[in-house]
Amino acid sequence: MNLEILIKAAQIANQLDKIDPKEFVLKNPLKIDSDLLKLVVNQAIFNQTLAQKIPEWQDKNLLAPAKISLEQCSSQITAEYKSQKVNGRLGIDLTGGLGVDSYFFAKKFQSFVHNEINQELSKIVEYNYQQLNIKNVKHSNSKAEELNFSEHVDFFYLDPARRDAANRKMVSLKDCQPNLIEIKDKLLQNAKMVMVKYSPMLDIKDTIALLQHVKEVIILSEKNEVKELVFTLTNELCEDPTISCVNLGSSQSEFSFKYTHENIIHLQFKEPRAYLYEPNASIMKAGGFKSIAANFEIDKIAANSHLYSSETLKNDFPGRIFKIENVINFDKKLLNKVIETKKANVSTRNFPFSPDEIKKQLGLKDGGDKYLFFTENHNKKKIVLICSKIQNTLK
Repeated sequence: MNLEILIKAAQIANQLDKIDPKEFVLKNPLKIDSDLLKLVVNQAIFNQTLAQKIPEWQDKNLLAPAKISLEQCSSQITAEYKSQKVNGRLGIDLTGGLGVDSYFFAKKFQSFVHNEINQELSKIVEYNYQQLNIKNVKHSNSKAEELNFSEHVDFFYLDPARRDAANRKMVSLKDCQPNLIEIKDKLLQNAKMVMVKYSPMLDIKDTIALLQHVKEVIILSEKNEVKELVFTLTNELCEDPTISCVNLGSSQSEFSFKYTHENIIHLQFKEPRAYLYEPNASIMKAGGFKSIAANFEIDKIAANSHLYSSETLKNDFPGRIFKIENVINFDKKLLNKVIETKKANVSTRNFPFSPDEIKKQLGLKDGGDKYLFFTENHNKKKIVLICSKIQNTLK
């Protein structure tokens, strides 16, 4: 794509207020040709997305790439977090993409390389970096597997493509491109650290076993939604990496544990008491179910519920906290008597019915200040926890 055409589309889009893309295409109020119209709409969507996803890039006259690049790139908050983990003289992003991660990594290195095999995208990133006044980044277009290193590198970063040539999503580690398993030895011979970002769909333990050199796994959530699995590798073999659970966009502190410790913890299951705890999404993905209980001295309600309880309030718990107002058996008639409102927030854990099925059975609508947890206790008895939410300091 000619940069001049993209610049023209950007100039037009930058003059527009927020638009409805479909309506704008149908009406074509500017009466421009269809090819330019598509570029203008793509740019307008890009501009609107930047405000939410990468606010530091907003209103900087940047050019829009293909939509898939923006969908797959890191957000500003996740990229900034990862950049706090590194520094040095030379770093290389082997799969540069839109350049969000490279942009924040480059702030921590004397020199940085943004390598992107797609030459069109690489030119767009180079132009955008000029607009952002980034001067310590070089651009290249090599395959990650074929890149040669003439000098020592402090850090490599990869975000392997998770789609094949037919644009189908790939879940297996070996199907991602580049395949880190094939090139990790070469990378670790040249750098102190390799960091790789993978889909939240991957199995963490399987990935650790395949990569072998994993020092830390970071489960990155943004406002309690898991966005990235980040693995850091060093040239030393490590069988017991640190598992770090992070919930960005909240005041929750990080929670870290190791699987070797998780595996030897023995828990006793107890009936629900005064307070109920639900771990955040990063902890749930990591599987630190026993470690979180031991660390905060709270009790699991049952083996597979992943809900916890205590008599005294643990206000620094990394997740949602509730005051338990009542615990009753799962009985429709009894529930209708106890629940005075027809609005409630319904959750299920280790329960045969989904929240939607339960709401339909009880005639409930979403909302209100009541929280109903349908689960089983340690005696496999179906129970309902009627709760109110506590606004803990770690939201």
